Amino acid sequence: MDDLKQAYELLGLPENASREEVEKAFEILLRKSRSRQVKNPADGESGDSEYELKFKAYKMIVEHEGRSKINEMSRQRYDKWGSFAGTAEKIDDFFRLHKTKVIIGIIAVAALIFGINAFIDHREEQKRLAALPPIDLSIMFVGNYMSDQSQGGDEGLEKAMTAQFPEWKRLKVVLTYLPSQGEGGGMTDIAFQQKAMAVVATEKPDVYILDENSFNWLGGGGALMNLDSVANGVLKPLLKEDNLIKGREEEETEEHIYGIRVTDSPLAKQLPLAMQDMIITLRYESENQDKAIHFIEKYLDPNHTDAAE
Repeated sequence: MDDLKQAYELLGLPENASREEVEKAFEILLRKSRSRQVKNPADGESGDSEYELKFKAYKMIVEHEGRSKINEMSRQRYDKWGSFAGTAEKIDDFFRLHKTKVIIGIIAVAALIFGINAFIDHREEQKRLAALPPIDLSIMFVGNYMSDQSQGGDEGLEKAMTAQFPEWKRLKVVLTYLPSQGEGGGMTDIAFQQKAMAVVATEKPDVYILDENSFNWLGGGGALMNLDSVANGVLKPLLKEDNLIKGREEEETEEHIYGIRVTDSPLAKQLPLAMQDMIITLRYESENQDKAIHFIEKYLDPNHTDAAE
């Protein structure tokens, strides 16, 4: 600390001088230096050295004061740790110096934990699915449909439909929301349409249940089965003209039956489902055609009014 004492002496100040006194001394020094340069521009190096030493003294005092304030703030910050203040400061310094590495390490550990949990969940889900009976019929709703959350949502809808067919052990039901097309459709509607398109392109249900909007959207692309022979065969006694939904594929010159409307079906009205229209169609090359046709038949039969039947 001798150097600091000498610095104060060079400026003609006591060691306990205030910052205000130090600044005042520096201003006087600065004025004298400028005045000397103006009056005696030819002075030798001895004069410059004297002022340089005093400037360095001022700099040393200011830097020392700055470090002292920082140390005091640090002391106050770590005082709350008591006897562990030194340890806390070292830990804080470590994290400050190695902040990026620590963050990357935490992210890596979190990703590892997430991956392990996801793998475990996947294994458990695979076990659960393997223990279930085979799917008798897979059904996909596409359109302006919403399952009743107070009755279990999509899972509740699947249970309700399965209960309508006690002869079967398992139905798989998927809801894909597709907003009604109309004026004012924004980015949200476009996003839902893109999602519906992706689901329809990747999933292969036996049965589609559509509203009129989604029927027009999905029809004509070769995804639906021609139901002319079914409508004129086993379903004919149950059908009315209002039930028939016709369409035309791209290369067809005449309309054919591609959907059966069952909106007024007693079974449809029992479902925990918000809907305005319900058209049953079969996917082209359905793996469970016979059961799909039986599904339509039961929904058309006005005698099937009890889900527990």
